[in-house]
Amino acid sequence: MPSNDPLSNAVETFAAPIEGLIVALGQGVADAQRALDQNSVQTQEKIDSDPVLSQYGLQATWYQFPTVNLQLKLSLAVAEDQSSTPSSGASSPSLLSRLHLVAQPLSASFQTHFNYDAQAATQINLTMVPVPPPKAADQSPPKMTLAAVQAAALGSPTPFVTVTDAHGNKTPASTDGKGNTLVFNANFNAVARIWYVMQYAPSNAAVVPVVVAVDDATGSVRVISTP
Repeated sequence: MPSNDPLSNAVETFAAPIEGLIVALGQGVADAQRALDQNSVQTQEKIDSDPVLSQYGLQATWYQFPTVNLQLKLSLAVAEDQSSTPSSGASSPSLLSRLHLVAQPLSASFQTHFNYDAQAATQINLTMVPVPPPKAADQSPPKMTLAAVQAAALGSPTPFVTVTDAHGNKTPASTDGKGNTLVFNANFNAVARIWYVMQYAPSNAAVVPVVVAVDDATGSVRVISTP
């Protein structure tokens, strides 16, 4: 049975192009930041779709790496790429374009295998800092009206408890079949540009809220919670 540990099949690489090593370091930081962002998005969705929490305008906490400092001690070597052969009629690549810096991390196995003196290592300092996005988040008013959001939510197959008015339109019911008083409201998240529409029984926590997300740009409805 294969292991769930992503490092179980890892193989140590003694040498790699330095640009690939730096990209891998940056990718690791980016993956960690993405995981933090996804956690904040999920937390915000839980707040916006909760009948109680959504009434207080709470915002999820966002975490960020303000600065990431990396100090690398490497053994560097200059290697020439012999595979750069010109095509017919093309000029030969210059020597400079064929030269690459190859980095060798100073792990214990590397030092033992090559009997390498760590004092001869090259030290590289890298600093990664976040920069502002090219465009500020859209804080403009929603495109959809509250009536349009309600119509989109009630017009979906989601099992909201509804009644039909004199004009044949669906409207939220004030009670369900068991006599529970129902509340129907919609909250708009200006950052995500999403409406969260919910129907719940405030006096009976056993009644599972009906919650959908309505995209303000397209009007599409996504079910979040149903009984």
